Amino acid sequence: MIGDLVKGREKSTLTLIEDSIEEPGRGLVSCFLLSLCQRVDEIHVITLDPKSQSMLEVVPAEAKTKIIHHNYQHAFLKMKESEHCLDSDFTKVIMAKGKLHKDRKVAVVIDSLSSLLLFRPVPYTCQTLHKLSDGNRIGASIEHVVALVHHDLHESNSLSLVEHTASTVIRTSPSQSAGHEFCCTTLHKKISGKIIRIKEHFNISDQFEIENITELKSLIDETPQQPTGQVDPAANLTFNLSLTDQEKKARSQVKLPYTYDQDRIEATLNKSVGEGKIFYQPDEADDFDEEDPDDDLDV
Repeated sequence: MIGDLVKGREKSTLTLIEDSIEEPGRGLVSCFLLSLCQRVDEIHVITLDPKSQSMLEVVPAEAKTKIIHHNYQHAFLKMKESEHCLDSDFTKVIMAKGKLHKDRKVAVVIDSLSSLLLFRPVPYTCQTLHKLSDGNRIGASIEHVVALVHHDLHESNSLSLVEHTASTVIRTSPSQSAGHEFCCTTLHKKISGKIIRIKEHFNISDQFEIENITELKSLIDETPQQPTGQVDPAANLTFNLSLTDQEKKARSQVKLPYTYDQDRIEATLNKSVGEGKIFYQPDEADDFDEEDPDDDLDV
């Protein structure tokens, strides 16, 4: 799954990459960026963290012509001093600097959303992502929006709201395989509406390509599981739920109070006229079961 998402074989409008200080995800963002350089006409890179510059250094010189860099690193260093240091609408900035038209394929890469979430209300970040992924608003064909966020800096409730706006959420985690350097859990919403959740190991090559992908489920399946025997619910009870052959025969001879045979019918009809009686005579089509009505229960 992770390889198809990076290469664009699996469609995703908005991908959220959640990393932590122990498991950084900027290398995975670089994989998306280099893949987008081969598939789209224009890439808008919005950098908000001081370390975001390292992501642009991996882009080859011939591909940098497709990248339009929007540097907000210094603006966010002053966010604590003023709430109005960043009132710019990213969509307006992209429309002003880009060469946009309806047939032009455009991608947006953000590093990272944590600066927005720390100093702006969560709805502001959600609205920003929604606007950036709306091709009708920007006036171009939005191929992909990729955003990095450091999940260990935020509350789960805040992250949950942002995740609802994404079509794909990728969270990095420690690798559980000696032959793999990275591990991630992916929650992907397909265009058909199907939701896929998968955990994978993978490596990143020197050219920032995803390789040696292994689904974690295949590693778990290698551990044999002990077969579990069925439990008898009637075992170790203080009373008996089963019947012997004699008990079954005696039960079958018991006459129900409203079931009449020929002798009881004649005896009832011979009584005085003033005494009303009710009796039940089964028809031939009636599905009358003389067996135990609870015989099909496993008790």
